[in-house]
Amino acid sequence: MSEQDKETINLQVSGEVGKYNSLPVDYLVEIAKNLQTLLQTLAKVNVSEGSTIDLNNFKIELTGFKAGSAVPQFSFTPRRQLTLNGDVDNQRELVRQKFDELVEASGKGNFSKVKELYPDAYRRNEVVDGLYNFVNSFGGSPVSVVNFKQKEGKDNIVPLYTIRPFAKEVRDRLVTPLIENKELETIQEVSFKKVVTTYRGDKKVNSKTIEEYSDKQASLSLAPDIIVSSTHTFTLFSPLRCLLEKEDDYYVMTCEILDLVGTGLTIEEAEQSFAEEFEYIYNRYNSLSNAELTKRLQSVKAILNALVKQVDNHAHA
Repeated sequence: MSEQDKETINLQVSGEVGKYNSLPVDYLVEIAKNLQTLLQTLAKVNVSEGSTIDLNNFKIELTGFKAGSAVPQFSFTPRRQLTLNGDVDNQRELVRQKFDELVEASGKGNFSKVKELYPDAYRRNEVVDGLYNFVNSFGGSPVSVVNFKQKEGKDNIVPLYTIRPFAKEVRDRLVTPLIENKELETIQEVSFKKVVTTYRGDKKVNSKTIEEYSDKQASLSLAPDIIVSSTHTFTLFSPLRCLLEKEDDYYVMTCEILDLVGTGLTIEEAEQSFAEEFEYIYNRYNSLSNAELTKRLQSVKAILNALVKQVDNHAHA
């Protein structure tokens, strides 16, 4: 990819819409709105928790319009908001890098890369929604992110990568359905508390504490000390506090401290989905150095490694 200005995004819109070297105002507004939303989402999910962030610093402004089909130029706003300990230049450079990685992977149809960039459902769902709205802003017109290079006193367009829309079915495969976590009422009624232990032969496979709240809340607090995926058994030093909720036809198992979500039509399916997500992030984060992770993901990695006592392979018949 050619060297580019990290503060500026040039979008070359070709086809019927851009053939007059101009863009309809409502079309331009929709592009700008969805681009800004995606950039602010990327800032929210990628900038480290240890760094103060003001999303106003990730608003964009139209700073140019060049010929060559229609090429609107958007830049991060110069109207910066001061933050206590946040380096706005570094934050913007990180967001631009994540934007390029995400949109280029999407344009190539490499959606496994999107999941690799955002393995946890909480961040991935929000990013995928922003990406879907942005890349589908162009009404089917060919669009590229481009740069400009001076040659013989003229600005020559240098294509960087192509933006391509994708179908709602692809979007639905990338996101994990989440059910809104309804806050408990001030008065809680506990109906029972018990421990359920599962054995495979003479060996204990799973043990968890269950607390069932009122039927109105339809939620359970789970604390498994063994997590069993399709290929591995993770034995934990201490129970992992999770929440199981049901709304409509879905069960959703969440662990807020790890940003993990599992879903299913039954409790068993939700637990299995959760276990597969747990195994994925455990392996993924440990395959990366801390330098390749944000501070927040470094913390999740540290929690995972402090939590897991033993990992065993297990074979299925």
